Amino acid sequence: MILRTVTLASMLAFSQITSAQIVNTNTLVKQVDQLQRTAQQMENRLSQSINARPFSLSTLPPIAGLVTESLAKLPKVLSIGPDLLNPILLDVEVENAFRAVKNQWIVLADPHSEQILIGLGASIESSRSYAGLGLTLLRFTVPDLLNTQQALAKHLSTNTMATLDRNHIYQVQNRQSLSVDSDSLADTVPSNRYMCDTVLRIGMIDSAIDKMHRAFTGANINAKSFLANNLSSPFLHGSAVASVLIGNTAALTPLLPRAELYSAEVFYRQSDFSQGATLSAMIEALNWMLEQEVEVINMSLAGPDNRILERVISAAISKGAFIVAAAGNEGPAAATVYPAGYENVIAVSAFDKQHQAYRWSNRGDYIDYSALGVNVLSAQPQQSLGKESGTSMAAPVVSAALVCLLAEHLRYNKFNRATVLSNLLEQAVDLGPKGTDPIFGKGGIERN
Repeated sequence: MILRTVTLASMLAFSQITSAQIVNTNTLVKQVDQLQRTAQQMENRLSQSINARPFSLSTLPPIAGLVTESLAKLPKVLSIGPDLLNPILLDVEVENAFRAVKNQWIVLADPHSEQILIGLGASIESSRSYAGLGLTLLRFTVPDLLNTQQALAKHLSTNTMATLDRNHIYQVQNRQSLSVDSDSLADTVPSNRYMCDTVLRIGMIDSAIDKMHRAFTGANINAKSFLANNLSSPFLHGSAVASVLIGNTAALTPLLPRAELYSAEVFYRQSDFSQGATLSAMIEALNWMLEQEVEVINMSLAGPDNRILERVISAAISKGAFIVAAAGNEGPAAATVYPAGYENVIAVSAFDKQHQAYRWSNRGDYIDYSALGVNVLSAQPQQSLGKESGTSMAAPVVSAALVCLLAEHLRYNKFNRATVLSNLLEQAVDLGPKGTDPIFGKGGIERN
């Protein structure tokens, strides 16, 4: 009613200041009534809009359904180092969606090939003899026009090409990590028993370890970085793997409480979700392990088949090393990954505490053993503990079992590789289909 009165008064006033005319009040009243009804409808709609929730979150599709690319997916070219305008290295995508150092290759060294490459405009990054491995390798960077196997094959001999490959980049093999509170710790602790209480040494090629974490109080860790130009290595993955081997808290029981852990730092940060290790860093790490007489080496990493990596792994094994590698976390239909896929490397898949296969664990004829790798309690940032899942967490269980068997064997016998591997087989628990299978391999290795 107030709106009607005000509107009518306004219209009458307007009629008085315009040129003289006859005012039809009935028409004005009808117009005011129409305006009043329209205003009321608008007021009601506005009130309903304010009082109603804009939308229900439960009606939205899951966020996973909205993500079209993996959060860990990297750009085609990734600058690595603190100064992105002058990077320490360029991490690029190459054939088959693998990654490598841009335009960089490695080959068994010989003076003739080196001179040919220099003449073609290649930059020689290093020509080095690795005493532990008994190999001499040449690492070089080529111009863009030579950056394929086919282009290099036009200039290098067949024998040289048989040992040439890219300086590929390899990835860690954890799939997920979850923080846990103290009330849920009991459900994640696999056992309160050691694998063995023996003084021994074991190696791991991984990222750095947070030595200040409470899980490593009193731990015996011998660490060395193999990253170029003082590039820093992240702590997350290496700390988690190391804590399975030697971590010790009220809730966390180490597999090897009296072990000296040799930690070779090879991983650099690619993104918040991924870490990379160059083949050249891995070669230096393996050589160091052999020079330090470390006989069991855990490699919780995976990547492409590579001629140089295969030569290096074979050389390490021929020198007496046992290499245990994560089988990969790309799923049951994924292709073989390396170094796990090489002959004589012990490839490890993962299962949960009910001995069910980990859903993301790779499968195939190259799987040798399996171990607990789901919701494994491990060291996490900021002095916390958390659950980690992946074949990365299963591999150290097999590494620990193997180094304990090796130490026991060497106490009473001369070194015999076949006997040690036979003892490991005797320790395995047959899981899944009877006998060796592509899911659990020869069987599961339990920490107790």
